[in-house]
Amino acid sequence: MPDRDGPYPAAVKEEIAREIAQVHLESYGEPVQNVAVEIGERFIGLIMDIVLSPVEQLLVGGGSREKVRVGREAYQEVIEPVFRAIVERASGRRVDGFASRTVIEDEAPSWSTEVFRMAPSA
Repeated sequence: MPDRDGPYPAAVKEEIAREIAQVHLESYGEPVQNVAVEIGERFIGLIMDIVLSPVEQLLVGGGSREKVRVGREAYQEVIEPVFRAIVERASGRRVDGFASRTVIEDEAPSWSTEVFRMAPSA
């Protein structure tokens, strides 16, 4: 049943946010924070603040910010099937594309975004 958030109940957004956050915690040993999920007709997007692991913090402090970004984005490529399954199960729709980007910040929280291109509705 549609709610004020559009054709998807708020519970769908909450499920996606919770499960993606759990995968990040299990993978990095650090939580994500401030996870926001937006759902459009052709996409589902997430944006979240990330907490760098102690090793990543050391690398960034040593001038290897780009290596941390590349490593995180390589991980996102490998974990893509898990992320797709989470989004497909929660939304009841097929994902036909995925993109991910990580931004490592000096002062503000570092953050990541995941965008799922959804197959057209039947």
